[in-house]
Amino acid sequence: MTVRLFLRYDGSGFSGWQVQNRGGSEDPLKPTVQGTLNKALRELLKDDSIKVTGCSRTDAGVHALDYCASFDIGQSPVPPDKICLALRPLLPETITVFRSEEAPEGFNARYDTVKKTYKYVFYCDEFGIPSLNGNAWFVKTPEKPDISLMNEAASKLLGTHDFSAYCGDLKNAKTTERTIFQCSVSKHPVDTGSSRIDLYEIKVTGDGFLYNMVRIISGTLLYAGLGKMSPEDVAATLENKARKDAGITAPPQGLYLAKVYLRSE
Repeated sequence: MTVRLFLRYDGSGFSGWQVQNRGGSEDPLKPTVQGTLNKALRELLKDDSIKVTGCSRTDAGVHALDYCASFDIGQSPVPPDKICLALRPLLPETITVFRSEEAPEGFNARYDTVKKTYKYVFYCDEFGIPSLNGNAWFVKTPEKPDISLMNEAASKLLGTHDFSAYCGDLKNAKTTERTIFQCSVSKHPVDTGSSRIDLYEIKVTGDGFLYNMVRIISGTLLYAGLGKMSPEDVAATLENKARKDAGITAPPQGLYLAKVYLRSE
């Protein structure tokens, strides 16, 4: 039997999704979402062989609003649709499994995820907002990015391209071609009590992403909004394929896996 789980997590206290040790055991000094979930499921279902497979290898500090994971078990002592409820007392508050179910035969969360939407959140100000620490990127500048320039630059990334310039490590990339279906920027006013700031949200939907790809896209679009790159410069990065031609890599705390799209749905 294959069971799939849908979860949300705050990645601030985790070393990413994937267990760090090559042997597969969790390092207590480097807790991961996968390792924490493995431990809870093994305790609940009395099966030490359980190992969850995730739809994405999110980095340390990255969050998820809609993440899919799956695991195999011979026979579950807990009905698949009740596992999400039974896991509540076994998981920290930073991880919530909000849905569980028996998956179609042969389902694998990694290979049956056909599309993902990420969002990246940041704000620009001279002074930081402590309540947003770990949840948004604080860009220390009084300048306000031009959202129309950001969206014009974002439109240059749509379609199927070689995204070599947007990969933090090409060594493990079998192919650098990806398809971006949506890339847009919006902003939302936030009342801080004494003032209002604009919270910028970048949304990117694609069939897959290279290492640090969304964070590099976010840094590049910020540069476009601040006038450090033109939309034409952004288009040129796809032709030049050089990492140095794109913008900076935005930090992890503003990144969220917002939605996954499964082959069977």
